[in-house]
Amino acid sequence: MSEEGFGDKVRRLREAKKLTREQFCEDETELTVRQLTRIEQGESKPTLTKIFFIAHRLGLSLFELMPDYVYLPDQYIKLKYDLLRTPTYNRVDLVEKRNVKLRKIYDEFYDDLPDSEQLAIDAFQSTVDVLESKSTTFGREIVRCHVPYLQCKQKYSVNDLLVLRLFIEHMYLEEIEIDSGEGDVFLSLVMTLPKQIGLMEPDDLFVLRNVMLAAIRVLGSKAMYLFLPDLFEGLDRIMRITQDFQKYPILSMVRWKYELMVHRDVKRAYAYCREAIVFAQLMGDRHLMNQLSAQWQTDRSDFLTFLSC
Repeated sequence: MSEEGFGDKVRRLREAKKLTREQFCEDETELTVRQLTRIEQGESKPTLTKIFFIAHRLGLSLFELMPDYVYLPDQYIKLKYDLLRTPTYNRVDLVEKRNVKLRKIYDEFYDDLPDSEQLAIDAFQSTVDVLESKSTTFGREIVRCHVPYLQCKQKYSVNDLLVLRLFIEHMYLEEIEIDSGEGDVFLSLVMTLPKQIGLMEPDDLFVLRNVMLAAIRVLGSKAMYLFLPDLFEGLDRIMRITQDFQKYPILSMVRWKYELMVHRDVKRAYAYCREAIVFAQLMGDRHLMNQLSAQWQTDRSDFLTFLSC
């Protein structure tokens, strides 16, 4: 039997009291019927104020309603999401800002965080270390202990995605065949990612987006092109839902690589290249524009060399 979610529990307890949603919400000053509907359907995460109201209407204490509830300081949550949301593009100044935020979390919050949050921060730090060192010695124990649990889950949390991102970066560096046991695990997890779009809060979809981009890099490096279109479509959906096009230049870049390697279509690939550079220009990111231009020259040269062989 699957674990009962918060929304399912609220609906079950409300119905046990024979209260309609309209009756439960009273005059809707604390909680609207629409908000309650979204909470019960798992489409919205309630604020602490709304959780207290729901518990009061159900005649329960906060602990009875949410025995696993742990308060997270607002400053920690802000630091965590700043870390996850802000790309570095290998710029020294942005890398240093990220490292300052990480040190602040470890120095001021880490020891008091619940295990799930400590795991998330450790997974994020290990991912950074793997990317910078090009070594999978970092985070091996996290991958070994926690990736198997992801296979049993239908819905991923943000913290689950951070563990999955670490596993994906390990897969990129290690000489593992996709059709091996570990490769099968990788593919099974990656193919569930587009399904998560409708299960996650819109504000958290940027984390899923970043994990999908990392998965695309692994699939491309191992010539597993068959699975890429579903991820491309998923990324398009995320950007339309969130109206956040920060990573659109990167998506255009991987699409131009796909056109070169799969369809051998230089013209279409170049159109994606121009699209990527224009978006980077609109974002005012000259560093990214230069990186994209350099990458296009490399990819085009490699492709022409490939054709001449």
